[in-house]
Amino acid sequence: MDEKGLQINHEGRKKLDMKSTRPAMRLFLVFVGAGLWAVSGCASRPLAKAEANYPAGQVDARGLFVENCSVCHGKNGKAHTFHGWLVGAQNLTDAKWQAETTDAEILHAIKTGPSVMPAFEKKLSETEIEALAAYVRTFRQSQ
Repeated sequence: MDEKGLQINHEGRKKLDMKSTRPAMRLFLVFVGAGLWAVSGCASRPLAKAEANYPAGQVDARGLFVENCSVCHGKNGKAHTFHGWLVGAQNLTDAKWQAETTDAEILHAIKTGPSVMPAFEKKLSETEIEALAAYVRTFRQSQ
């Protein structure tokens, strides 16, 4: 074996020692798998499907949030979850963020999905999106 971890076979050719690359390969696969899991872990549909045509007052915004958003943002909105850490999810309880972010910006984020956040415009009704945006504002009080 030479200084670069390459083995020299009986023909005098160098070949990579696969045993020395296994830990790096495992680590790489773990990160790739975690990344795919992080992105795919958001946005399930059962409650959203059931409430698609509900009037605004009957939408279970908390339930929609738990079902679609809590994987990354956490049930308390603080984004202290593994997914939240992986994707850099916004802490929705941050007073500065709450003060500087308009309702229109929250609606736009829910609809279009900034960065790796999934877009919900085609998954949720307009009423459900508005209810979620209003629910995000309830985190303003929890510090």
